[in-house]
Amino acid sequence: MSVRRLAPVAALPGIPLVLLVGGFVSPTDSTDNATQLRAAAAHAVRWDIAACLELFTAALFPLAAVAVARVVRERGGATALAGAALAGLGTIGMASIGLRHLFIYGLATAPQAMALHALDRVDNAVGPIILLCMFGGPFALIALTLAAARAGIVPRLLVVAAVLFFISDSLPIPAAEEIQGLIGLATFGYLARQLLSTRAAAHVPARRVDSIAAAA
Repeated sequence: MSVRRLAPVAALPGIPLVLLVGGFVSPTDSTDNATQLRAAAAHAVRWDIAACLELFTAALFPLAAVAVARVVRERGGATALAGAALAGLGTIGMASIGLRHLFIYGLATAPQAMALHALDRVDNAVGPIILLCMFGGPFALIALTLAAARAGIVPRLLVVAAVLFFISDSLPIPAAEEIQGLIGLATFGYLARQLLSTRAAAHVPARRVDSIAAAA
């Protein structure tokens, strides 16, 4: 199987996998600026790696959209297109978060008052826009799963699992991020498998088709 075919499909389970690894690597899951600055100062390498993993995740969203769009042509095509547009927003949102965390890495050794002032200015200026783009990522995965379900590639129950992946991170339960990662791996891993099976069935070599027809 060629890398050109496999890479976009692998991006689907790759997104929750990289996020899950990033969650383990990151020294804190707090959104408080002061806490993040202290964590970046005390665990600089882990903070830097986690930020780079977020940037890598951002690059996977367009590939995930390509994986579905290649297979879904007619029924579900409009939903796949909407998913691709949302994936673009998700890339912007996730890349912005990764870059913000790299910015925090750079500010970690600066005087705290100055660092907090700089972060507050950035958050107040573009925070709401970035937040909206961040929602584009999970909504894109839901839309892409729905497109595959409409095309008959996966059962519609998988769309429910994609929604559960979106909301599980915010549930007031222990290890919510880890649970979200496992749900994402199962959901989008299954979607990736079905996409590969569908593409394989749609690209049976002509000579094989002729031999099957002759045997019939």
